[in-house]
Amino acid sequence: FRKNKDATMVMMAAGSTFPIVLLVLCVVIYNSCHCNGFSTNTLRLADDHTTIRKRPDRSITQGDSYRNYCKSCNRPLPQCLCEHLPEDKIGLETKVLVLQHPVEFRRKTISTVPLLKLVLDQCHVLVGRSFDVELETIINQACNEGRIPLLLFPGPRATVLEDTNAMEQLQAANYNAQREQGPAKYLLIIVDGTWTQAKRMVRNSPALMQKCNPIQFTGTDDLSIYDAIRKQPDTHCLSTLESCVRTLKLLEPENAKTDEASKHLLDSLRSMIFTQLKYEEIHLQKNPDLIRNSLKLKAKKERQKNILSTTNISGIEGHTNAGDNEIERLPNGYRLRPLLESDAEFVDSRWPYRSKKSLVMIRKQIIADNVNATRTGYSSCLGIEHRGKLVGCVMRHTNGSIGILHVDEDHRRRRLGEILLSSATKALQQKNDPTYAFILEGNAASEALFTKMGWEKIYSGKKGTGKRRAKRLWECKGSG
Repeated sequence: FRKNKDATMVMMAAGSTFPIVLLVLCVVIYNSCHCNGFSTNTLRLADDHTTIRKRPDRSITQGDSYRNYCKSCNRPLPQCLCEHLPEDKIGLETKVLVLQHPVEFRRKTISTVPLLKLVLDQCHVLVGRSFDVELETIINQACNEGRIPLLLFPGPRATVLEDTNAMEQLQAANYNAQREQGPAKYLLIIVDGTWTQAKRMVRNSPALMQKCNPIQFTGTDDLSIYDAIRKQPDTHCLSTLESCVRTLKLLEPENAKTDEASKHLLDSLRSMIFTQLKYEEIHLQKNPDLIRNSLKLKAKKERQKNILSTTNISGIEGHTNAGDNEIERLPNGYRLRPLLESDAEFVDSRWPYRSKKSLVMIRKQIIADNVNATRTGYSSCLGIEHRGKLVGCVMRHTNGSIGILHVDEDHRRRRLGEILLSSATKALQQKNDPTYAFILEGNAASEALFTKMGWEKIYSGKKGTGKRRAKRLWECKGSG
């Protein structure tokens, strides 16, 4: 017994720790299954719609907070796009099939494919790296319906849709499609992924090249507005949504529903980009430590400025309300844009009546104006920047009046104040909101500017002196 005493004690110790080891092993297995998608907060995909349950907000570390999602568009409430979507999905003659790479499928916030499903009635999405049986079934079914399967993928064999005889070539192509008399019907297949991912998906799905006619369109000089949030490989490249819109217009040029669908698709894309840019800047302001590559971020900001200055993006440049006259009057190097939350400190520092609570008030008003701008298309809190630096501003107060009109001393006498006031006035007029302001008695410069822009003083009573000077009500009687 003494010889085996040590061995016996070791066995007894091992036996006492066995339940603990088993418990730890169970926890590890549960966590691994939870991370691999067996959680109760999962996605359930359907052909016609996507049902998303509430899931934790990863940006909130305290407590079990959840993000609220819109029941109609399945997007977070601050990014809701219902204002830009049709009441009923639009049915076109062309069916759209999107083959989406799993990596792109996980980019739900910035992916353009969900927007296609929200607008187009006949739009189906398959997620994977290769497609065989299910893809062949869809293609064969389309052929039985008299549709010609088309693959939007550039190459030497691809038919250029802008060619004069492109439609004749597609209609004459024999893909065993039991075509009926009348306009040709198509099944448009689009591959969603990076160029490397798309090439692999096409290579691993032989049915695409065997049973589909590859098509392409000529390059465009117009910059992709999607490039503002995600860099494109080249200047002529477009996002999946933009490519789909352009292809549908070429396939169905005489269909009025095509223009309607294109408008809803592009409007929702612009709104998504504007919201993404706004919250991206707010996120970087709150978390500057997340900026790992300052040169890359600077290049992205320059790219965004170039796109916004040349493209009418609803929610960005469109929300500045700047018509052709305002743009032409802007001196070189100046740009009119909506105010962002990060501009609140600039506005507060230029306001002579600032207080301890004014910064919070200004920040809340800018955020509220940006939210309204995504719905109405017009912003009334505007700024003018010169070489990336804000030099002027105008705001709409919480009581609805226009105020805090300011231009820095070094940039005055360039009619920047007129442009700010005119653009803010047009925003309120477009929304059918009252246009009024309060000007302190004796502020000759403001009175002269407002008079020049078509405003009138409503009441002139006792002037007062010093700090007791009265604020006079002004209203815009002209067109702004």
